[in-house]
Amino acid sequence: MVKLFTPPFTDSERSPGYLTSYGPGIRENGGQYTHGAIWLALALIRRGRREEGKRILEMLLPESHDPLRYEAEPFVLAADVYSAPGMEERAGWSWYTGSAGWYLRAALALGDSGQ
Repeated sequence: MVKLFTPPFTDSERSPGYLTSYGPGIRENGGQYTHGAIWLALALIRRGRREEGKRILEMLLPESHDPLRYEAEPFVLAADVYSAPGMEERAGWSWYTGSAGWYLRAALALGDSGQ
């Protein structure tokens, strides 16, 4: 899992704002924010670190998760995946096309031999 923030924000003293409205390990607050994970994969691919980028893309696919934990459609890329205790690997915001669109761009970059 590619977590946006590790550790998650838990106190108001170092709060970045709305992120703390999500509990620790939920969505952008310490969970996997799929857009960000895809951007990381795309950056790695474009920098010539293709295998690392490919591995991240593979990790993001629903088939890489236990369907009983993922709790989303097995054919839809989720916008986020939780890391909170007891909710690990649970998908959030399925059918979120922005993540799918960026995933396609990264996959195309991976297949481009000129990159």
